[in-house]
Amino acid sequence: MNNVDKGKLLATLFPEQVQGILDSLTAAHSFLNENEETLRSTWENTLLPLDFWLQLAEQAREIINHYGQKLAKSTSLFSDQLFDGYIAIFTIDCIVKHAASVPPLPENSRYRLAVQLLFNHYTASP
Repeated sequence: MNNVDKGKLLATLFPEQVQGILDSLTAAHSFLNENEETLRSTWENTLLPLDFWLQLAEQAREIINHYGQKLAKSTSLFSDQLFDGYIAIFTIDCIVKHAASVPPLPENSRYRLAVQLLFNHYTASP
């Protein structure tokens, strides 16, 4: 499966989580912009320079602003826009963080596991 397929599958299996994912993308963009100066002095990721990360965040914000609630209603639009190309790096990072932040309730355990399986990342267990 490619990232677009994985994004579509996640949105199809967990439509109730899509709005939270979109909110986490928006929050990440806001955090980056509000803390850009501090991040510039502490950024250590040489593989993904801060300017590139900021560009991905801005791209996600533009997509969310352009499509709005259509992203939450269409799994194809959601996956095509947010999981195709380099933006998938940013989207997946936000999804992994979102999955780790959802309350450790039984109904969320399948979502957290799906994120682990689809994106090959282990989130913190409750």
